[in-house]
Amino acid sequence: MIWIAGNEYGTAAEIAQRLGPDVTADRVRDWARRSANPADPLHGLLPRYHAPGRGRGTTWYCFVQAAKVEAITRRTKGGPTRTGTWRRPSAPS
Repeated sequence: MIWIAGNEYGTAAEIAQRLGPDVTADRVRDWARRSANPADPLHGLLPRYHAPGRGRGTTWYCFVQAAKVEAITRRTKGGPTRTGTWRRPSAPS
């Protein structure tokens, strides 16, 4: 995760890890793809920023915007059932 102009950005995997056990990197990428579609209810809510680099480069997502999209999609009634808890996982013993 990195901070740019007061906002926290991360890769899809980093965002998914922060949002909880039922959010995957693929789900974050899907939200960003849907955000680019003008016909989708999530349009404009999760823009992605691609930085070219070695290999395919890196795509960054804003954590605050991803958390907002996660809350919106969690409240909807369609799609597969979300699993997981809102509690923090306990420390390893």
